[in-house]
Amino acid sequence: MEPFQVALLAPLRLSTAVSRSLHDARAENERLSLLAARLAVENARIESGSRSAAAEPPDNVALIRAPVIGRDLTTFEHWLVISRGALHGIRPGAPVITPDGVCGKVVACGTHQSLVQTILASESRIAVLNVRSRVPALARPDRSGQLVLDYAPKDSDFRPGDTMVTAGLGTIFPKGLRVGEVTNVPDRPEALFKPVMIRPFADVSRVERVFVISLPEDPESDTGTVWLENTVPPEITIPGQPAGQ
Repeated sequence: MEPFQVALLAPLRLSTAVSRSLHDARAENERLSLLAARLAVENARIESGSRSAAAEPPDNVALIRAPVIGRDLTTFEHWLVISRGALHGIRPGAPVITPDGVCGKVVACGTHQSLVQTILASESRIAVLNVRSRVPALARPDRSGQLVLDYAPKDSDFRPGDTMVTAGLGTIFPKGLRVGEVTNVPDRPEALFKPVMIRPFADVSRVERVFVISLPEDPESDTGTVWLENTVPPEITIPGQPAGQ
């Protein structure tokens, strides 16, 4: 090939090489994100204490990767629209996570899209558990983009740096999924309960892709799904208690 032709083709070859490198980098990032999400789910199964060393993971629990294609235009963090729906195996009530932690839950499904209520939506409530002290409480969002605990006993043990996970006390989230880290435990002697502030692990205001935990239609139909037992709707209701997640 003539030197003149080589010089003309050099920018095209460089552009092709850069494009291929970017494609490979995106593919690797996708693979690592899926692996991290799978590890998060597996860690939750182990944390819940419901899986023996010899047990095999159930075949009917899958992670569905879903790009975020819409948000509420007021806060950008209370509601997400994802480009996966009933056609992909998603149904209302399915937990939504990121590799970092819990993002929210599916509240409505179309054929190709779903609406996700995040853990920072004002209506959101999620039962959580302190990994270190094993104290349960109810987390709700505040106006600062953090979570605050309700009903934490006054004498309970919470410290900055403690990890909070889902408690598995409702019918939405299985036990052991990472939720956030305790950032502050203000000293308020007049408060009826201990005030505890939590920073969510998942940055719902910036997330571009989430993973939906596709739950089986009947978790009790497979003895390998002990981890999902609490996702079956309860047969009784505790009087005077708000519906948990």
